[in-house]
Amino acid sequence: MRFISITLFLIIFPFFLSNSIKAQEPLKHTKKMYKSPNGKLYINKDLPVYFRISSSSDENAESYLLMPTADSKKYANPAYLDTEGYNTFRSPSKVDTITKRVVYPLQDIKYEVYSDSRPPATNFLFENKKYHKHDNVFYFGEKIFVKFSVKDATSGVEKTYYSINGLPYKELNTDIELNEEKLYEIKYYSVDFVGNAEKPKSINIKIDLTKPVTKLTVEPDLYNDIISRRSKIILVASDENSKIKKTVFSINDGTLYNYVQPVIISGLNEGEHTITYYSFDNTNNEEDKKTYTFYLDKTAPIIVDELIGNTFIANGKEYSSGRSKVKLTAMDNKAGVKEIRYSINNSEFLEYTKPFYLSKSGKLKIQAFVTDNVNNQAISTIMTDKSNISYVDLSGPSLGHNFSGAKFISKDTAYITSNTKIRLSASDPSSGSKRIEYSIDNKEVIEYTGAFNINEEGVHSITYTGYDNVDNSSTNTFICVEDNAGPEIFFRFSILSEKSKNIDGANYSIYPNHVVLFLSSTDSSVGFDKLLYSVNGAPDKAYTSLITGFQKDKIYKINVTSVDKLGNKSQKTIEFYIE
Repeated sequence: MRFISITLFLIIFPFFLSNSIKAQEPLKHTKKMYKSPNGKLYINKDLPVYFRISSSSDENAESYLLMPTADSKKYANPAYLDTEGYNTFRSPSKVDTITKRVVYPLQDIKYEVYSDSRPPATNFLFENKKYHKHDNVFYFGEKIFVKFSVKDATSGVEKTYYSINGLPYKELNTDIELNEEKLYEIKYYSVDFVGNAEKPKSINIKIDLTKPVTKLTVEPDLYNDIISRRSKIILVASDENSKIKKTVFSINDGTLYNYVQPVIISGLNEGEHTITYYSFDNTNNEEDKKTYTFYLDKTAPIIVDELIGNTFIANGKEYSSGRSKVKLTAMDNKAGVKEIRYSINNSEFLEYTKPFYLSKSGKLKIQAFVTDNVNNQAISTIMTDKSNISYVDLSGPSLGHNFSGAKFISKDTAYITSNTKIRLSASDPSSGSKRIEYSIDNKEVIEYTGAFNINEEGVHSITYTGYDNVDNSSTNTFICVEDNAGPEIFFRFSILSEKSKNIDGANYSIYPNHVVLFLSSTDSSVGFDKLLYSVNGAPDKAYTSLITGFQKDKIYKINVTSVDKLGNKSQKTIEFYIE
């Protein structure tokens, strides 16, 4: 078979570029053929292939589409290349172009074409490799240039595109310079010469030009830059971008240490000291050095006591009158006195604000402790075993009250009846009790002569005052509630009565003999104590469960009695007929 001049045509149906490009959406790229400068022909593997024949190499020459044989018709026009990369089309046999004779030995004529379905692979690299990566963000401490390297296995890279922070993609022609302090989201991809586009990749880069900030606090003792041996210096560094890498400090321009925990200063000498501190972030931005000067106060205050007022000496012993007072004076070397507290005979410590009276006799133990403004403390036992100090009675009688008769106590409230007697009492171990006065509900004051009743339903406030023989007084108030009413009684049948019956002029609700009767009771004050019932005049029973066992054709009269916790009673009668 002789071939005249065969021209191979590949007819391509392109995908057209959309006129509308959305932000951050990759561009639309046409799948196509490409002839390289060295004459190689590349075709996108997804495109169909058609063969045409011509007797001329002129691009405008007449040509005809080759028709496949019957057994190939299903797979041709269009046909698709089966092999990635290098493909050949053959025609037997080689014919000498001059003599038009077949060349021996016989050899095929080969036509080459390269199939390409694989997109390029793009990678980024930095001019400055000093970066910190955290949460998929690359942090740099100075402006940088982002470069890209692209590889393609077959037709070669045509273009690379990029988008920054959501802007439309544009062609990459040079390295990308990032010089503003902000977060950059860069999306990028490349396309080869036959329109294979890489799936967009992304990289997040933050330019961090801001220095960290370190704050110093002192805990627990600090007053006007004066601290105690218990104090610790706490450094807290913050950085909004690449975060803190380390914090360093030195004391009095000494060795520089990494800060890992609060600085303990108890080992320093008392006096003035300076701490220098600063931080680095992960892109090596260095904070300006800061200093803090403090005074370490290790010395507690001292306390001086003085007895002022009327005193006299007899038989070698010192006596004081009720007008004698103890004066306490404290002094501190640096931070100043914060407070003085004192205790007499191991009682609760009280705050000292002014000289206080000695109001107890016998063995006296007066302790005082003083605190400065950084909580250095000193304690002193001022006086002990002052057994001959004259006794001064400054306290009123001890008061008490109780109830005679029905009563019920709940928390701080007493519940009583009109028959309950109220008794008041007062005792004084020193000068003795003289009298008691009381009032009910803040009305007139009455001198107490014996137990009394209230005789008025409701809540009452009793205030009473006891006086000793030197007219020292004590006052107490208590609340009581007078309750003379019995509980309320409720009943309910298990079946609703739908009819009634008149017997001897009385109307009765009718129930079947399997009916069940329920009883209950409530009390507004103290609550009910017990519930009793009597059936047709029988002795009272304690109600513990539902009432059953009724006989047919019988009238029932049930008397119910409820008693509250004060003994107040209420009664109710229930009458009905069992058919």
